[in-house]
Amino acid sequence: MDSFLAVVFGLAALYAGGVIFVVSAGRQGPQRAAANGAGAAAGVAAALVLMVLLAHVAVAALVAAVVLFSGAIAYFVLVRDIGRRPAALTAVGAAALISLSFLLVSYLAVLAFIGAAGIYLLLRLWVRTRPALLVMGGTLSGLLAASGVVFAVALSTM
Repeated sequence: MDSFLAVVFGLAALYAGGVIFVVSAGRQGPQRAAANGAGAAAGVAAALVLMVLLAHVAVAALVAAVVLFSGAIAYFVLVRDIGRRPAALTAVGAAALISLSFLLVSYLAVLAFIGAAGIYLLLRLWVRTRPALLVMGGTLSGLLAASGVVFAVALSTM
């Protein structure tokens, strides 16, 4: 694995762990929040490393993993706020969007989704569900657009 990719994956895992720590600290106390944050960071890091390993085996397996991971993350982030059925439908849509974006900008789509999900979870501490969902959608759109630009620049300088 490229060292830059490892650093970016590490930062994404730290971001996810930090968001989960902040979100759960108010409800569960600092020790439990730290354990939740560490678990989230480890889970994100493991999922990203598994994706790199699957890339060496088969692209179809990698895309399937992206679909499963992004759908599961979307479901678990949203189910408490919008209910099971709407969360499941949204998770299917998010999985489709992220997997299609993954085919264009590789791992940057997954990182953009992790960033947008974190923004949603943090916003839910202070605002209602609908504005947080709107900001999450805007953030995801902006991050995916930025990912496309970064990927295009990277390809043009090769």
